[in-house]
Amino acid sequence: MDDLNEKKNKIDEVQNALYSRSSGNIFFKRRHALKIANDANNTPSAWAPEKERSESTTTLPYAKILIGAFIFFILAVGFAFYKFFGGSNTVSGNNINILVSGPVSVSGGEVFPLDIKVENNNSAALSNVSLLVEYPDGTRDPKDSSVAMPRYTESLGDVGVGKNIERIVKASIFGQENTPEVIKITVEYQIAGSNAIFNKEKDYNLLISSSPINVTVTGDQEVNANQQANFSVKVTSNSLTTVKGLILKVDYPFGFNFTSADPSPSSLDNSVFIIGDLQSGASRTINITGAIDGQDGEQRILKFTVGTPTSDNTAVNTPFAVYSMDVSIKKPSVGVTLSINDNSDNQVPIAIGDKIKGTINWQNNLTEQISNMSINVKFIGQVLDKQSVNANNGFYSSSDNAITFDRSGVSDFNTVSPSDNGNVTFDFSTLSPASDPSIPFTNSQLLIDVTVTGTLGSGNNSIQTLYSGEKVLKLSSGINLLARGFRTVGPFENSGPFPPKVDNQTTYTIKWTATDSFNSVSNAKVTATLPSNVTWTGFTSPATEHINYDQGSGQISWNIGNMQANTGINYPPREVSFQVAITPSITQVGGNIILLNESAISGTDAYSGDSLNTTEPAVTTDITSDPAYQGDIGKVVQ
Repeated sequence: MDDLNEKKNKIDEVQNALYSRSSGNIFFKRRHALKIANDANNTPSAWAPEKERSESTTTLPYAKILIGAFIFFILAVGFAFYKFFGGSNTVSGNNINILVSGPVSVSGGEVFPLDIKVENNNSAALSNVSLLVEYPDGTRDPKDSSVAMPRYTESLGDVGVGKNIERIVKASIFGQENTPEVIKITVEYQIAGSNAIFNKEKDYNLLISSSPINVTVTGDQEVNANQQANFSVKVTSNSLTTVKGLILKVDYPFGFNFTSADPSPSSLDNSVFIIGDLQSGASRTINITGAIDGQDGEQRILKFTVGTPTSDNTAVNTPFAVYSMDVSIKKPSVGVTLSINDNSDNQVPIAIGDKIKGTINWQNNLTEQISNMSINVKFIGQVLDKQSVNANNGFYSSSDNAITFDRSGVSDFNTVSPSDNGNVTFDFSTLSPASDPSIPFTNSQLLIDVTVTGTLGSGNNSIQTLYSGEKVLKLSSGINLLARGFRTVGPFENSGPFPPKVDNQTTYTIKWTATDSFNSVSNAKVTATLPSNVTWTGFTSPATEHINYDQGSGQISWNIGNMQANTGINYPPREVSFQVAITPSITQVGGNIILLNESAISGTDAYSGDSLNTTEPAVTTDITSDPAYQGDIGKVVQ
């Protein structure tokens, strides 16, 4: 009992010690009491906030490492740059000199030399050194001016320490007068222990003091709207050597309508002319005729450029000379429009043998009266049929091929007040090759020159020219087609009963023959369709001709392409054959069967630009062209 009370008292004592501030050093009374480092009076009465740890105490060593690495990297890069580019390094581009001596100006086309010296002032050798000289456009091989020379390259090998290599490079440069040019010189090299390629560059400035080509243009600098104007372009060589492969490119202004040129242009848009090679001092002249549309007082500029061509010969790649010409458009005193068959274009295609109608519409554009006005129409060309000329209200003089309309036939011409207008007409035909074989019809034309004269009311009684212009009529060639059927001759062996028999298949050969007359024809084509009861067998001849069959539409197309002038006259005609088959029905007994419907041929006259076409009747079993033909051999029998 006493032991129990004693244990209880100890428990109470410990409890009091735990929850009392005045418990003293009760834990020291225990045999195994813990040793307290601090006196109880120094113990805080409450929990104090935990002090924040300074991050710098843990991150500072890493920051120092990063800063040190960065400083080391900067020092290493700087050292590398210093070692390579510094004045005392092993190899530096600053210690490589490119010395160039040569003319500061040259004449176009003149052969000029450049003395190029490469010096190595480094303390190490340069290996695999190469020289590259890049020239401006228009530079040519000094041995052959037709060969372009855009660059020159040469391997120089190795250049030792303190050594140099010298080369003399020659070229011919072409261009316009007083044009500055830049020649770029590059030296490429390697250094020992590296595969990298380094380079040193230098520019050399050069002036083209004169052009190798001189261009002069003469012509009408003041023209009436839609009136023919003539321009003569003279190209002369100033070069000491032959200038090769020249072309002339003409930039026509808005409203310019090309009529003709001598020599003819080489491009479809009539703007490029082949000049070719020009020897020293030689010249070429190109005459161009056209009309310019515009309003009174407007200016037009024609630009003429001579140089070497692009690869397709459609433009100037390197210009040698450029000439611009200003043309003023003025309103004519008397406005005139000449229409041929209701076509008022400056160039009009006409067909051989057709009746051609001409209409001249005129109007007084002046603010004053015109007295005794006269219109003169002159024909220039061998192809006119003089006997066909009909001058309505005018007089035709066959001796000078001219029609005159004056007050004797047109009473209105006696006095023409401001803004008065009217028209006169005439008609004519041309000769045919059969009518006069001595006339060269190939690429022939007929010029109609119109001149209006009269006396102005405010001036003296002198006759003045109030309008002058011309129109070009180009003769169009004919194109012809012959469609025939055969049974016993041709490239195929035909089969079946002959004459055709009901419910039996018989094959026939169809032959197309195409010809033209005095002009070449382009894009010629023949088409026709098979009737629904006719079968295409697939046999065609010759294999060189392009013939196709569309089963869906039943159309046969023969693409002839280009036909030279006088095909079928001086040259063999173009021909193609194909085979068809029929199986007659009992309803067709006693009649001929259509083997091929109407054929049509079309093409374009290569000279006049006129669209040509004609048709050929259908081909039937009544094959009159076959050597075995007899009267009723084409009619179906039972």
